[in-house]
Formats: sequence, structure tokens, C-alpha cells
Amino acid sequence: MMFGRRQFVIVVLYLVTFVPLCQTQTPTEAGSAQRKDDAASSSTTLNKAIPTPTLLTIVTVTGQPLDVSMAPASVSVIDDDQVRNTHALTSNDIMRSVPFVNLEQNGSAGSLSTLTIRGGKPSLVLMLIDGIPVNDLTSLLGGAFDFSVLLTHDVERVEVVRGPLSSGYGSEAMSGVINVITKPTKYESDVSAGMETGSFGAAGMNLGAEGSQGRFGYKLSGAFLRVGEQVEADSFYTSTFSAASDYTQRSDSDLSWTVRWIQFQGSSFPPNGGGPELSVLRIPGTSNSGNFLAGFIFQRQFSTVWRAGIDADVFTRGEHSYTPPILDSPNPSLFSQPSALARTRFTRPRLSLQNVFNLAPKWQGHFNVQGSDEIGDNNSIIDNSYSSRFRANRGAVNGSGDLVYITNRMTGMAALGINKTAGFKAQVAPRVGAALTVAKNTIVKASWGQAYRVPDLYALENPSVGNPNLLPEKVTGMDGGVQRRFGNNFTLSGTYYYNVFSNLIDFSSAAFRLVNRTRVRNEGVEAEASLSLAHGIQVKAWGSSLNWKIESSSEPLRDEPDWQAGFSLDAKLPKQIRASSTTLWMARRYDFQLPAPTIDSVGGYSATDLILGYDGFRRIGVFARVDNLFNRRFHEYLGFPNPGISCLVGVTYHLR
Repeated sequence: MMFGRRQFVIVVLYLVTFVPLCQTQTPTEAGSAQRKDDAASSSTTLNKAIPTPTLLTIVTVTGQPLDVSMAPASVSVIDDDQVRNTHALTSNDIMRSVPFVNLEQNGSAGSLSTLTIRGGKPSLVLMLIDGIPVNDLTSLLGGAFDFSVLLTHDVERVEVVRGPLSSGYGSEAMSGVINVITKPTKYESDVSAGMETGSFGAAGMNLGAEGSQGRFGYKLSGAFLRVGEQVEADSFYTSTFSAASDYTQRSDSDLSWTVRWIQFQGSSFPPNGGGPELSVLRIPGTSNSGNFLAGFIFQRQFSTVWRAGIDADVFTRGEHSYTPPILDSPNPSLFSQPSALARTRFTRPRLSLQNVFNLAPKWQGHFNVQGSDEIGDNNSIIDNSYSSRFRANRGAVNGSGDLVYITNRMTGMAALGINKTAGFKAQVAPRVGAALTVAKNTIVKASWGQAYRVPDLYALENPSVGNPNLLPEKVTGMDGGVQRRFGNNFTLSGTYYYNVFSNLIDFSSAAFRLVNRTRVRNEGVEAEASLSLAHGIQVKAWGSSLNWKIESSSEPLRDEPDWQAGFSLDAKLPKQIRASSTTLWMARRYDFQLPAPTIDSVGGYSATDLILGYDGFRRIGVFARVDNLFNRRFHEYLGFPNPGISCLVGVTYHLR
């Protein structure tokens, strides 16, 4: 389905007529410069070239700190205060409440959890941790990131950019980019500890230490979380350890490094298998994975005009998984799926040369060259008898550059990225965007771009369904919107977007392999309002719509709701008490479960979470979190029931 002409005209008239009604006036000059310990400085990009002009910034658009309201893109930022006060244990709990993204959890906590942006597939979203891509191109997921494995104990902020971004980030950044930025080294000695316990046998612990020795700063942290059975055969365990440091040799140069290990082990019913309610065989799937990432960056200011750096990083992921047979009925037909026992390994080392040029007080340019190697190994046993194995190794070279114009009233940028991956023609991705203050407290934004995704190693090399003749998936997208602030307390924004996806990779049952055949056009509206009241009360509401049309196919766009909405309330109460609540509404969406071929959709739902925290003690804080407060039983996927209400309580301690 697509918008009719009437709805399209209404949106355009809104964007065109809303702004001229406001009186033109130069805005008040923004605030102080960026501190060294700001979260943006922990990004692996060269973001120290110029000071940031405001308290809330984003670095994922251009690689330098930009005021969120003046960033030439559609962005959302979950800052340190929001992350800390959600008391979320996994990134699922954070991403679920981010406006305008769709988190899809295949059952209970710990089950496969992927994220989509503006109707694109989960594999079209690039996931970064401290600027390092962590999408696995070797497994069956085809590059989609599982958010259930990532704990949040040391997350500083989350930046979400919606729209095509291959101009700066290469392949996989088709629908958007998510950059999880961890807490930076702050050169203040501290030891922290936390413990949590709750429903379904949930138990967690985290430890952290940081400090400095002269010009050398360090940070160590570790955490684990275990949750028992929630509905049926759906327990999991995840742990992580990280270390980071930086060293300032002299005023014009510095270096830093980070390493992280993530271990995950869990069981749940497999996707499209009907879940605990519809599965013919009562056998859960299992997964055991280990993820390692490390990064090193050296930066030097050679002159007032030129700053350069060398950035080296590596990501590797290994997984051992078992997927049981998925039967369509007690008397299975040819449409049933056999079991699969898989061992996979994906490794991607990268080396980048980054340059920042301060061309003039209002002009800045970035030019980056990057080489990477993608190494994949997949060894699968199908139906306990047939071996399906491949090994692949391909190199890629990326070149990207942009020109950014920044004033108090305007941010504009033009960017171009070029990628050459072994076995494919060069891919070109242009992008332009602008944010302009057209009247007092009124900002207009618009962007246009093209992006691509080179087929993942699984789609190309898998001997069962792979196709070495696949072409890169592509998208052309645009968006435009208005943000208006009324006084100091109320902000209203609206954005219209339009995307055309082509050459999307899909499975052909006739050819029994993956093929390029799908072309999708979608569009929608994103609206958000925020209100600040007395006594530290913050109210926010948001909603979005998605309309789509799949060409050359009679099948619907699955797993994507036509609309979704959210409402949050955050209050800083007296005596160091913090209370917040978030309610989400999700529309009905198309679904597919093999044991129920005649049911093609799953009902919408709503869920409310409540969080209470107390920081009145000198070094100790306590909190309580209740998910699904009203115990509404709902299904995100057909046959996969939500476990109902769950509670979590915890305590944190800081030595400093």
C-alpha cells in the first residue's frame, strides 16, 4: 500500500506552509564547547577537530560532533542520562523505546532480536560498537545483528541515524546506522559494582574500574546476566568483558585502544517454527556464540588545517547453533524444513586512514580511505546427513569524502562514497543533506542519498541456497521535515520519507536458491513531541506510519507494522527519587509461521514499563523495574507468547 495523492499533498503542504507562519529571527547562539570526556570523543572517528556547540551532539552523521537539532539527517540520540535511568540490562530494553525503529523479538528475552528502520530488512541496518561494525556476514541471518547479546552496563549513549548512509559507511548502511558508544576514560579513580535479580530466575552482576597514571588513562569492566525459563525452553546466559585506555603523548597527538569480548548461550524455539504454541515438534533450538572486537586509533594534529589518524580494528564472531526440524503438520510435506547443525566463523579486519581538513571557519572536509578483508567459514550438517560447507575470503576498498558547511543557522553537507569489493563492480553512493534555521526556533531538514549492500558471504557461497550471480541490493531515499520549538518547554517535529529498494535478495522456491527479484517502494511519516514541565518532569510522545508496495510479488511486507506509537514520562522527584514510564503501541502486522500457513498476520499490542530509582545514599543507588506492568498477554510473532509481567530489582555501588 502507498499513500494516495491526497495524503501526499497534505504532507507537502504541511512542510511548506508551517514554516512561513513563523516570524524570522536569528536564533540565540549555542552554548559551550565540547569537553574531552564527552561521549562523542569515544567514537573511533576524528571528532576532535572543532568544538561542539551544544550539550547534545551526534557524531555518526559526519564523524564530528554536531548539534542534534542541526544535523543534516534524521537522528535519535539516547544519551547517558537516559541510558542510566532505564536500568536496562540488554540493548533490547533500550532500542525498543527508541522512536521510529522497530525491534522484533522472536519470543521471550534472550531470543533472536533484530531491528528494522523504515521498512528495510534487519540486514540493511549497520550496527557499530564504538565505530566498529559487528554485522556477521557468514551466518543464516545474513548480516542482521542480534540485540539480545549486548549488555548495557558500560554504554554511554546510542546514536541512531535513519536513511541511506553508504556514502560514509560503505556496504550494509542502507536503512540506517546504529552506533553504540561506550563510556570513555575519564581519568578519575573509581570502582563500581552492581547486582540485579528478578522474575524467571534473572540474576546479573557488573564490575568496573577506571583511573589514570599520568597521561595514561584506563577502564576495565565486566558483566553477566542469566535468565531462566520464561515460557518454554527459553533461557539464556550472556557475559561481556571490556578494557580500554588512551594516552596523550603531547598536546597535538593521542592514541587509544579498546577490546571487548561477548559470550552468549541460549535456547528458544526457532523463527518461523510456530513457537511454543504452534510447533509440531517440541524441540528448541540452541545457540552458543563468542564475539571479539578490538580497535586502535592514533591521531595527530599536523597543522591548524589538517588533522590525520590511523584506525585499525577487527571483529570476529564464532557460533555453534542447532536448529531443529520445522514441520508444517504432523504429516510433513516437502515444505517442511530439515534440522541444521552449524558452526560458523566470521572475521573482518580493517585499516583506515582518516583526514580532517579545517578549510575555513565555516567549512570542514573529511577524506577517508579504508581497506578490509572479510573471511567466512560455515560448516553445516543438514538433516543429520548432508554436509553444507563453504569458506570465503574477499577484500574490499572504500573511499569516502564529504564537505560540511556549519554556521549558527545552517548545516549543509555533500558526501560521496566509493566501494570496490572483490568480485563486484565499483559501487558509488552519493548523499546530500541540510538543516536550516528559517525562523525563530524553527528548523527545516532535508536529505537525499543512495546506498548499497554487497551480498553477504552466506548468500553467495552457501552450497544449498547460495547464488554467486547475485547483484548488490540498492536503495534511493529522501526525507524532509520541520522541527519547531515553542518557548523553552515544548518541541514538535515531523518528517516525511520515501525509499525505493531494488535488487533485494529473496528466496525463490522454484529455483530453490536466493535471487535478486524484489523491488519495494515505501514511504511514511514520523512525528514527535516533547514537553518539559516543572519539577523535572519530561513528557514525550511519538508515532510513525509505514506504507509500502512490493512490485513483482503478491506477498506482503512481513514483520513490519503499518504504524507504531510511544509515550514516555520521566520525573525527577524530591529526595533523589527518579520515576519513568514508557508505553508502546504496535499495529497488526503480517507474519509467517510454517505450521500455520493459513494465518498471515499477528495482532497488535501495547506494553507499559515502569522504572523507579533512588540515589539518596552517598555511594549506593537502588532501582526497581517492572516490564509489561499491566500484564497484557500479547504476541510479537504468531505462536510466540509474551511471558507476561516481569520484575527486576538492583543495587549499584561507587567507591568514589
